[in-house]
Amino acid sequence: MTCTATPKTTPDALMSLLLEQRLVRTATAASDGSWLVRRTVHGPKVVLENPIEVMDYGLGLLLDAKLELEESAA
Repeated sequence: MTCTATPKTTPDALMSLLLEQRLVRTATAASDGSWLVRRTVHGPKVVLENPIEVMDYGLGLLLDAKLELEESAA
């Protein structure tokens, strides 16, 4: 049995998921709870200042991805 590290908070888990699914290119957490996120290699950096902004941003990306998948399946 292997043990894997689990994210400590919901925003951490969400950013991990976005990275795994390649919906963001980079996501770096700061000690104050903010995140610096970049969707593409040369795209702009987005500063998410608190956990609520992280959740809003991440859930928006997941919704966009879901809608794109539904469009391509139709």
